[in-house]
Amino acid sequence: MTELDDLQTRRNEQNNRRRAVTNRRRTIFGGMARWKRRLLLVSIWLGIGAVLAAIVGWFAFDLFTRPYKTWAQEFNLEDINNLNHPSIIYDRNGKEIGRIFDENRSYVHYSRDPEKSEVSENMINALLAQEDSRFWEHKGYDPIGIVRAAKEMLVAGGKANQGASTITQQLARNAFDLKRRATARGERDMGRKIVEIYLAMRIEERFSKEQILEFYLNRVYLGSGFYGIRAASLGYFGKEPKDLTVREAASIAALIKYPNGLSPLKNIEGNKKWRNDVLDRMVRSNYLERNEAERLKKLPVELNPKPLSRGSSHIHNYIDAQTGELFGEDLVRSRGLRIYTTLDKDIQEASGKALQTQLDAIEKRPDYNNPLMKDYKVGSGDKPLYLDGALMVVDNATGAVLAYHGGRDFSKRTFDVIQEGTRPPGTTMLPMLYATAFENGFNPTTVLIDDAIDNRRSGIGGSEGILGEWGMETERGRYEDAVTARRSLAYSKIAASLDLVKRLEAAKGSKPFIKLLERMGIRPPAREPGSTEANPFYYPRVYVGTEPASLKEMVLAYTSFPNLGKRPRETYIITKITDANGKILWTSPQAQGDLHTVDVMSPIAAYQVHSIMQESLHKGSAQRALSFLPEGFKGAVKTGTNYDFSDNWLFGYNSRITCGVWIGFVESKKPIYPNAFSSDTCSPILGAIFENADKSIADTAVPMPPSVEEIEICSVSGKKATMFCYETERTSVGDRYTRCTYKEYMPKGDSSLGSCTVHGDEGISLSDFFPSPGNAQQSARILPVKPILPTAPDLVGDDPFGCVLQKNPRYKNASGIEDVSLSHDILDADEVPDDDTSPASGNESTLPIPAPDSIRIPVPELQLR
Repeated sequence: MTELDDLQTRRNEQNNRRRAVTNRRRTIFGGMARWKRRLLLVSIWLGIGAVLAAIVGWFAFDLFTRPYKTWAQEFNLEDINNLNHPSIIYDRNGKEIGRIFDENRSYVHYSRDPEKSEVSENMINALLAQEDSRFWEHKGYDPIGIVRAAKEMLVAGGKANQGASTITQQLARNAFDLKRRATARGERDMGRKIVEIYLAMRIEERFSKEQILEFYLNRVYLGSGFYGIRAASLGYFGKEPKDLTVREAASIAALIKYPNGLSPLKNIEGNKKWRNDVLDRMVRSNYLERNEAERLKKLPVELNPKPLSRGSSHIHNYIDAQTGELFGEDLVRSRGLRIYTTLDKDIQEASGKALQTQLDAIEKRPDYNNPLMKDYKVGSGDKPLYLDGALMVVDNATGAVLAYHGGRDFSKRTFDVIQEGTRPPGTTMLPMLYATAFENGFNPTTVLIDDAIDNRRSGIGGSEGILGEWGMETERGRYEDAVTARRSLAYSKIAASLDLVKRLEAAKGSKPFIKLLERMGIRPPAREPGSTEANPFYYPRVYVGTEPASLKEMVLAYTSFPNLGKRPRETYIITKITDANGKILWTSPQAQGDLHTVDVMSPIAAYQVHSIMQESLHKGSAQRALSFLPEGFKGAVKTGTNYDFSDNWLFGYNSRITCGVWIGFVESKKPIYPNAFSSDTCSPILGAIFENADKSIADTAVPMPPSVEEIEICSVSGKKATMFCYETERTSVGDRYTRCTYKEYMPKGDSSLGSCTVHGDEGISLSDFFPSPGNAQQSARILPVKPILPTAPDLVGDDPFGCVLQKNPRYKNASGIEDVSLSHDILDADEVPDDDTSPASGNESTLPIPAPDSIRIPVPELQLR
């Protein structure tokens, strides 16, 4: 019984507990309907499930993303702005003339304060409207932007119209090259995106929004090889980023999605389409009024490209190679070195333009029958057979290079004519020959035979035939039987020069000439193949420029003349190299004043040759170049035409600079065009160089050395002139008496010439009766007054030599005598007569018979009117 009571008691307690639970439920839910109670319970359990799922999901997400988060923590944020900075090349005046880089970039600073910023607000607004409209609000990634991008992709039919990455994410991806790193680690795009977001969040915590925008603007690639906003702004519109208009900024912002494909330089219509899309986005982001946007959308994309100059020429390539040898290629192209050079930007640009213009003009000549440069296709496998050219300008005192063009077009042919090429210099080699002669017993008054010469003797252009006269730079050149050395060099007379060679070799051999070339820096000609001679024989052609030489060698050699017998040991271009902060890393010894010169020849020989080349410019073979040079040009010029007209050279200098120009063919040896003379082809280029040099480098005359004196030479006898050196000129109105002399430069005190015996000896002159300042010996040589002519015969008996002057009332007051001192009795090139009886200046072999002894007559009192 007791057990039954206990069982009943337990049942009652269980019932009571059920009733209590029921009562509590009724208290909690009140009078809620049963279905509602069930719905609520389901919701509660779902909520609990969601929380549990979220907790589980969070732990799962954390477990999944932990490696990516850890990876994002490994990046050093201080490296975020480590850009590949180009090395900048400056000229001697601090002007930028080029860059060496793998990425064309120039850094600018951004600030929200317009007065401090180097980027216009128009550019910032276009960029944010296009790429990240919530940039100022988000913390590195933008969930709203992701949803918006997805929505726009759906509206566009699955075509992405806007990326989901924020500007900070793009910066993280580009600065640390996340795509390449993910590929190397075998990560998929999802993993890379997670790393990108974590890294963007770190960037936002570390840097300000202004800094992030500045980093992005200087790093982003904007097509056509332009990295960063400044390179693009200059490259497309020729202006600084702070000056960009709204539509220009929109054109640049449109490039971010497809830089090369939408570049306005390549696809202007495509750029305009997406530019207008950016303008619409600017309206939606409240950066632009709708009416203004519609107006701008109708306007074209107006380009004005002025890109930062890349190292894309022979001189940039040369500087790149030199700096690479010093510091390594990677450092030069990425660490922003500052390379300071001797170049002059104005002369460099003007000479390059003149070279291109002249070569183009030659190719347009009707008688030019060679390949054109425009027809040559790079990569075709064919040799570039078109006409080429090069030039170089150096400072005479230091060897510093002021202008350098190693070829016509670096993009078509990288071969550097200046550094790597050698060509026959033609008659520009003649000054070296005459300098050798003047150092070895000859002088400008030496008489040379100017007559046809067999090619077998000279070895020029073949083994037989008569040697032509191409050096005179005229189609009407004539042999003149006999000429002075001055006239021969002034007119670049080949035959007379070879006569000088014959006489020089007979007296001294070829060694003096070869040694002079070596001192000038010109490599001697190679020996004959297989030769074992200690002193090999040199054909006469060596003396007239048919053996190859380089433009660099020749320019350096020509500085010997304005330097009066000396030259710089070497040319140089780079003066110093610094890092981006101005710390000097390397300095050229020559730029520091550690200059070395080479003694080449005596000042006397140098000045004698210089004076002849000056005469050549005004009266001789180079006279057509004079019209291209600045007015009052005080220097000298030497032409150089190779015998087959395949190479044209021209050298010019004043006391400060020396310039050399070459035009010809690198890959072939054929005439540029019929009778292509260097005075025609190269003179416009030389003139442009000196015109621009004249603006910053004073054109001063080469000084006469103290060891030289100017004397008066009789142009008939080639001896020192006396007071009697006059010639009779028959005119329609009677005889006219002209002083037949010219100025010559000889060693001071030289008495080897002797006095003229054709017109009379150097006895007592009228000047001896008058006091004269200065050197008495010098004053006695030159008649300072007009001579008094007799009015009646002074001889009795026969006059076999025609000494007596006929009575003529015109000469009563000596008014028919012209008192002039000719610079030289030289005909202009175009005035050389066509017959074979051209007068020979100073030709002693053509004198008839000796003049009779002079007869002393009383000297009456001078009464000149």
